[in-house]
Amino acid sequence: MTGPLLLKIAALIPTYNNARTLGSVVERTLRQIADVLVVDDGSTDDTPAILQSFGGRIRAHRHPRNQGKGCALRSGFEILGEQGFAYAIALDSDGQHFPEDLPRFFEAMAQQPGALILGQRDMIGSGSPGKSRFGLWFSNRALRLLTGVRLADSQTGFRAYPLEEVRRLDLRGRRFDLELEALVRLARRGVPIVSIPIQVSYQPEGGRVSHFRPVRDFLQIGMQMARLALFSWSASRRPLKEPGSPSPPGCKKAAPPEPR
Repeated sequence: MTGPLLLKIAALIPTYNNARTLGSVVERTLRQIADVLVVDDGSTDDTPAILQSFGGRIRAHRHPRNQGKGCALRSGFEILGEQGFAYAIALDSDGQHFPEDLPRFFEAMAQQPGALILGQRDMIGSGSPGKSRFGLWFSNRALRLLTGVRLADSQTGFRAYPLEEVRRLDLRGRRFDLELEALVRLARRGVPIVSIPIQVSYQPEGGRVSHFRPVRDFLQIGMQMARLALFSWSASRRPLKEPGSPSPPGCKKAAPPEPR
């Protein structure tokens, strides 16, 4: 990848109460890319102290209270867009994603500038929970019906977002629904979507606690499909917005990040 393109890319890490894994994820990310923005979505653990320990090596922004992953991503999009970045590569702070896969995104962006790049997980080989595979199957089918786009992993959170396109969408999602909304709306706008293979771990350092409840999770999958359909119908009727214009209801507008 060429140097000029690299200068326009930043890693975006939304986090909420992941103090056990956050420090390692940030440190490993910094080994791959110089510009890292962490959005602390109102954590109540040691997250603020961990971020302070990195000093000027990272950008940090904090929500006073928890608003949801979607709001954290939306804050990150606005902050990085205002600072002139062309791409935000979002990855999770819980250890599921491997920052060492970032060069794969760099290569894909160099080959197809302006595309939405999705990190495609090996759900079978990684030993993902059955509920994750079940939800993914429904999500992939729904996405294909709504947009005509066929993807193997429509729920991945490891993504490279083209900020010029994303910031013109009147995104409304506050939680994980934001990722689905962005995917549907970008697909409908004809933005190229490229999938690349990534590593994934469902047993990161410190372990993962399962909260699987069959009835609740099945209902969530159904609601997720309904949201996809709603986004497809309503979002296509909303006009584009100018970057930097007031945030839609649901999330507080992003404030400037802490200086590096």
